[in-house]
Amino acid sequence: MKKTLIILFIIIFPFASLISQPAAGTEINFSVISGVQSILDNVIGWSLQDNGKWTSLKNKIPYADFKTNKRPTPREKLGSENFEQIQLKKVLIDKKQYNVLILIYDDGDYEFPILQEGWRSFKSVEFFVFKAENLIKVLPRDVPFNNAYAVDMGVFCADRIHDYDPDILDNRIVARIQATQNQTSYNAANLIFAVKPIQEKGKEVVHFKIIRSFSKQSLNAWYLDPNNAPNLFDVSYYEAKYYQFKQFIRDSEVYNIETKTTNAKDYNSFYSWGFLKYQAGNYDEAIVDFDKAIESESDTAFSMIYSYRGIAKTKLGDFGSAIEDFDKAIDLQPTNIMHYSNWVKNYYNRGVARFYINDLTGACTDWEKAFDLGFGAALESLGKYCK
Repeated sequence: MKKTLIILFIIIFPFASLISQPAAGTEINFSVISGVQSILDNVIGWSLQDNGKWTSLKNKIPYADFKTNKRPTPREKLGSENFEQIQLKKVLIDKKQYNVLILIYDDGDYEFPILQEGWRSFKSVEFFVFKAENLIKVLPRDVPFNNAYAVDMGVFCADRIHDYDPDILDNRIVARIQATQNQTSYNAANLIFAVKPIQEKGKEVVHFKIIRSFSKQSLNAWYLDPNNAPNLFDVSYYEAKYYQFKQFIRDSEVYNIETKTTNAKDYNSFYSWGFLKYQAGNYDEAIVDFDKAIESESDTAFSMIYSYRGIAKTKLGDFGSAIEDFDKAIDLQPTNIMHYSNWVKNYYNRGVARFYINDLTGACTDWEKAFDLGFGAALESLGKYCK
């Protein structure tokens, strides 16, 4: 049977109650880009036209010119701006947590620009790397409904890629980060996130704008002045359902762990930095920190540290050792019912590791156990490999 990497690894979320004042276990200068942590892809763009009427399009800001919107050229059909998806990813730079905001948008060009003929459509992308601590400011815990505000995202670096190749996007982001670190590229870009959560007549939505600016603070002052915040939405904005916007922010925010020191000395600090490196794809270094955490507290009853280490080892192809970690995680069945659903996934992940060492019988047994215990996603692997 031909084996292909189509079985998904189940990522288990950390429990914030365990983590307190984490610190670095090993030196980090730069890590790879994480997978996509959250996506926003279903909003309405609004624009006030020159005839005094508001008009809207899905995921696009229409032009203010009424006539342009009535008979748009291929380029004008893209709107004054648009996006197909907004994604959030994670990266560690110099022991600090950063988010990467990625806007994928419809784009194109003319083969004969002067004649506006030979239109060719493609996707382009724009990305901004900023400190993760600024993400919570976009939607604070105490949501200021019916008040507009603007957040300076403090961009570390940014770039725009026309007609991009999704297979090498992360490489392009890495190259830009490294060029900024090495001071071979100067960052002049900044990002202002304007937000207005609205709660009215039982309806909850969020109006927002992504404002491209410059790193020079004097050029951002007008946008960030609280007195000017309401004016940012006078002529255009995107509108998302509140629960969707909140999920977009919180789903990425949950990966951002508070760190206050740089010297790992105990179980929690080693575990916390191990998790940060794990979620950023730094599996070798994550395993080192997980090892140190377990060495410092060998009798830990926290099954997830073995779950994470097992997944990291599976990602690196160390399947035998990964199975041992999943065995240990399964032995440490949690007493807290809130942790049960994550614990069950150890059976599925052990099945993945067994699959790759040609133990199909063991893999099917584990997937069947995971399914019986309530992990429905195991059914796909059962149906495909265990007939």
